Amino acid sequence: MYKANSDLALYSAGYEECIPGYSYGPNIRSYHMIHFVLKGKGEVHINEHIFHLNAGDAFLIPAGKVSYYEASKEDPWCYTWINFMGINSQMYLYQLLTSNNDIYIIHGLDTMKYKNCIFDIFSILGTPTSQYFQANGILYKIMAMLFQDIEFQESSWDKNSVIDEVKFYLDINYAEKIKLQDVAKAYGIHPNYLTRIFHEKYGASPKQYLMNLKLKKAGRLLATTKLNISIIASSLGFDDQLSFSKYFKKKFGVSPSEYRRQSTLFSNHLL
Repeated sequence: MYKANSDLALYSAGYEECIPGYSYGPNIRSYHMIHFVLKGKGEVHINEHIFHLNAGDAFLIPAGKVSYYEASKEDPWCYTWINFMGINSQMYLYQLLTSNNDIYIIHGLDTMKYKNCIFDIFSILGTPTSQYFQANGILYKIMAMLFQDIEFQESSWDKNSVIDEVKFYLDINYAEKIKLQDVAKAYGIHPNYLTRIFHEKYGASPKQYLMNLKLKKAGRLLATTKLNISIIASSLGFDDQLSFSKYFKKKFGVSPSEYRRQSTLFSNHLL
């Protein structure tokens, strides 16, 4: 509780030399994670995004996101990680995420210097209070190094319109049960104003944009997985399967089960 209410606080850190094909997840965590790939290769799934990583890459997993990662069977990776939380931790992470072309991924890092910092955490001695402050000092150093390595520009962040920030928030939190009033309050603007200027820029209201995003993700899950329709509905923030099916059929003209059947037939035809 104390860490969650701090500005930024270390939760844990670790190191792993993976065996071929080693995997972890799918899982959801209540804290943010940054993994630094030291050598080898692997694959990362964060919500619907899939990335193939090598040494020198880092992948960032925000709290509340479904993630899965797997080491290469031919060249398994070795990585070190640091986990953190705090009142401003999400903002810091979003600043890192929005400063790169590949969301959730940072390329071209000297990951060994991050390993050295994280290993310093492992060797901390002293009283619990002393260890807490020393570990958080290293966390702040790591964050400072990241912001420097990505050449983060405060001026560019400040120039990002609030609507761009709202869209980014929707893009990565689409699976949650989001209320427009809460989003508007978080960004300090009136819901009606938010709806109007969002529509002017993106051609749809935030509510419409979010629903289209959910249904697009649902279509992909139906076509590429065997998950139960009820699970897909709940994972995308729908109250129940019935309401999900109603919205889905309105957009695509067929029920979710029929959409899956047609997708399967099309895939088999291609084969």
